[in-house]
Amino acid sequence: MTQLSQIIDQGRGIAPADLVLKGGRIYDLITGDLLEGDVAICGDTIVGTCGTYQGTREIDVSGQILVPGFIDTHLHIESSLVTPFEFDRCVLPRGITTAICDPHEIANVIGLDGIRYFQNAATRCLMDIRVQLSSCVPSTDMETAGARIDAGDLQQVMHHPTGIGLAEFMNFPGVLFKDPVVMEKLALFRGQHIDGHCPQLLGNDLNAYIATGIRTEHEATTADEALEKLRKGMRVLIREGSVSKDLHALAPIITERNSPYICLCTDDRNPLDIAEYGHLDYMIRTAIELGAPPLAVYRAASISAAEAFGLKDRGLLAPGKRADIVAITDLEKCDPQMVLCAGVQVTEAAFAARDLIDPVGRHSVTAPASRPIISALRVTAKTRT
Repeated sequence: MTQLSQIIDQGRGIAPADLVLKGGRIYDLITGDLLEGDVAICGDTIVGTCGTYQGTREIDVSGQILVPGFIDTHLHIESSLVTPFEFDRCVLPRGITTAICDPHEIANVIGLDGIRYFQNAATRCLMDIRVQLSSCVPSTDMETAGARIDAGDLQQVMHHPTGIGLAEFMNFPGVLFKDPVVMEKLALFRGQHIDGHCPQLLGNDLNAYIATGIRTEHEATTADEALEKLRKGMRVLIREGSVSKDLHALAPIITERNSPYICLCTDDRNPLDIAEYGHLDYMIRTAIELGAPPLAVYRAASISAAEAFGLKDRGLLAPGKRADIVAITDLEKCDPQMVLCAGVQVTEAAFAARDLIDPVGRHSVTAPASRPIISALRVTAKTRT
């Protein structure tokens, strides 16, 4: 009740706000207008906009535009070749305040221990990392992975506070042909969020796939494929990573009319690309350069993503929303100058204060001690006689 009372008093302006951003303009993703006035924050929550506030702490953001923090709706952090803590440090200053990850690569190697590591690490990062549960471990039955995760295993980790639901269901043939293992997982997450993965699936087969409760999908590579998925109520996550690059092909569908059902994702950018070009900030700049309206692009990067994954507490700069705020100088440049995540200003000191945990999976690769590791990994090709 104490914080609720503080929220009311600080929102009314009868008590100093914990933090006030002064002099900037808010990019309103509902109307597309640039709004004048201060932004007042109590703890991790925005309590006032478009008014005049006094704060215990004040930051001058004159000449800058304030936009909601960006949400990467699908990626595998381990594919970026860094730990969650280093990923946090790399992308949060670029405005990515929420990342929805699927740790299926580490899960493929060490099973539930890998998922638990990501869940524990996520609670200690500055950015909000949401850990979906890997649906396909191994990815296929033809794979010789280090682990297998079935529905009974998923039950052990499915109620963690970082969770949203079931991660990308890559085995879409298993869905369509009612594989018993697949059906058990779908039944377990019935009514919760289930992420999709169905490249080039169209027509009645796509209808059946969506009808199981699968709501989002990031594998569309053509505008026609993406539009069919949109017309059938599926949220399309436009992907631009280091390997899979679909933004140029799909930029024409990013319109103000379509934007409520369009999100952005990287599905993995490596550290070099992040350092040289950026992350979602790069996608935003590029989409606008390709002709997409800025309002549609910033919606896809925040409010549309929040709505798609049931994160009702973020995605807009408005009273009652989480204080995930990015200050930029220009909408087209998308050049983050300052980032707040849950009301915390992103600084090196904030990163240094995190409670780190040790990585897992060390010493999981073994080789014969009697010969060098290179020779142990060598595969000799068969010769044709």
